[in-house]
Amino acid sequence: MRSLPRPLVAILAAMLMVACDTPSGLEPPDSAAATELAASPVIGRTAFLEECASCHAARDGFDLAFFSFPDSTIVRRAVGHVDTVTALDIAAYIRTLEADPVPREAQSFQPGGLQVDGDVAFAVGLFGEDAWPSGLTSQALAAIDPTEVPVAFSFPRWSIEENNLDWMPDEPLPRGILGYRDGAVGRALDLYYVTGGERSLEAAVLALRSADRQPDNPEAPCLVEDAARFRATECFEVRRWTSSLVAQHMLRTGRTDPMSFVLHDSWWDVGNAARKSLQHGMPIERAEENWAVWMYLGWAFSPERHASVYLATGLSRMGLLRHGTFHALRAQVVREEGRGDPYKDLATAARFAPAHWVLEAARFGYEHLIERLESGDLPDATPFRDAEDGMPESHLAIAREGLTQARAILRRRLSGAEMAELLPLDERVAQLLGELGS
Repeated sequence: MRSLPRPLVAILAAMLMVACDTPSGLEPPDSAAATELAASPVIGRTAFLEECASCHAARDGFDLAFFSFPDSTIVRRAVGHVDTVTALDIAAYIRTLEADPVPREAQSFQPGGLQVDGDVAFAVGLFGEDAWPSGLTSQALAAIDPTEVPVAFSFPRWSIEENNLDWMPDEPLPRGILGYRDGAVGRALDLYYVTGGERSLEAAVLALRSADRQPDNPEAPCLVEDAARFRATECFEVRRWTSSLVAQHMLRTGRTDPMSFVLHDSWWDVGNAARKSLQHGMPIERAEENWAVWMYLGWAFSPERHASVYLATGLSRMGLLRHGTFHALRAQVVREEGRGDPYKDLATAARFAPAHWVLEAARFGYEHLIERLESGDLPDATPFRDAEDGMPESHLAIAREGLTQARAILRRRLSGAEMAELLPLDERVAQLLGELGS
């Protein structure tokens, strides 16, 4: 098909940009039929790679095609980087990409595909009542897939302009990330772009996660324990970029099942950047919501990982105590053997459970610990690092600390009669841990 002269392209572009300025925030109708006569996908591809790909982590613009971005929006956003005629070329290029599109407002990975109306509705949908089930077994809880349980908050949309609760980073990767260790990140990304494989994706994500937090990188923004070096907004953007790379791989390949924990940890990391922004007094926009949503997103695909207190705290700050209790005990039943985490999970559940959940949730947690111990799953007593007091710390020490914390929390939250019900369980766990240490 013969292209129109470039001056006419400019006229069409101007018409399209006028159409973009429609009131009420609604997207105007596409002018794809008109621009198709004039725009060049070949030029558009080159322009996209040079001017736009650095923010679209998959590099080729797949996300724009997959999420049904109309030409009008692509052009309107592109003119911040290129002239209007070239923006039309970019829109023409995006139309050539193969994708099985979804609606632009789709919320990828939203558990169960819907959002429930509040914390109580979450519990009723999950358990049939607003209570921790007294007869629930460890096996039954472990069989519940967190990626399928509807929650009371929205997972991020792909790209929105009203706030930062979306996948699309606002900035490309900084040079300090790409240049770390003689360009290791750039080389790993290039390999992934060529192969498209999960192993090369994992290598790229490992390189990105190393570059954003290693103390020997003077440009690392994510030294989250060092307030003097932590740059909250930049860290949030870098980690969102990494997360969007992983998400696009899953969307492109149709993956819905968990992949390597390294990949899903990149989602958790976004939430941790938001959490640390609050802790260090430099809160990013919508910090609490980003904290809870991104951590839950990463945890749902790797429920055996991470200390439950972090996500449970974020959920509690949003008034979602039942979500936090489910998170802590669902994590408990799939923890690796030989670790102290399940005992910390009991303390987390005791701390955050709604008042009328505490007794049954704690009973469940204790009984699960007894199952572990009696089956031979004993916390490892081998020291693996130094604790804050300078003493070597082991998983056995962590387990005992978790049990002590749970006991103290429960004594504050339960009546004497209720605590008496739990006392035999507490004593049995303590006995088994004591036998190990003797």
